[in-house]
Amino acid sequence: MSGELRHFWIFGHRGSPRRRPENTVASFEQALREGADGFETDLRLLSDGMGILYHDDEVRGDPVESLSSGELRRLGLTPQPLRDLSQIAGKARMVLEVKRGGWEETLIAEVGAWPEIVVASFDHALIAELARRKVSFPLGLTVSGVIVDLPEYARRLGATWCFPDHHHVDAALVGGLHGAGIAVVPWTANRRRDWDRLLTAGCDGVITDDPAAAVAWRAQTL
Repeated sequence: MSGELRHFWIFGHRGSPRRRPENTVASFEQALREGADGFETDLRLLSDGMGILYHDDEVRGDPVESLSSGELRRLGLTPQPLRDLSQIAGKARMVLEVKRGGWEETLIAEVGAWPEIVVASFDHALIAELARRKVSFPLGLTVSGVIVDLPEYARRLGATWCFPDHHHVDAALVGGLHGAGIAVVPWTANRRRDWDRLLTAGCDGVITDDPAAAVAWRAQTL
């Protein structure tokens, strides 16, 4: 944007999933090598208390949270443990999307001291509970549709970041969220025309499956 100094965050969606297996340290490190400012990843808690980086709700018909780490291994799955992110903590901004509530204590114990994180969720009750506990890390709402008066709703829940579906983002929404002191980083936009639109709307960044292309676009655009 000519004459305007501005930063626009590029976050790899589950890392750099087109080049490395998603939600793995290898994928996150690939996104950072490609110039991304950070990445988004999915968090779940297994029945034995182990936090893992995993997106899907079920494994062979069973809810992920009903299974133990040993049961997952027997099913041939070895998701990246949440604790492995400690080696990246402080090197990049990490957006940790908690897929389901009910493990606030474990979450605070595992990531509460990490720098440069945002904890977000589609489970907005979880975000409200973390805000009530006055956690030290910033909180974000992940949003898939349209919420009436989203800025006031997010402010009331204690969020300072919002991660909306990029299809529902326009300048009016961004302006309202900014007016409430909330950063706006939509998901998951993968095309130049969408990045152009979101930048023009005033967004603070984007979550994308192709961080390398987004970084190259940003270098040409800003």
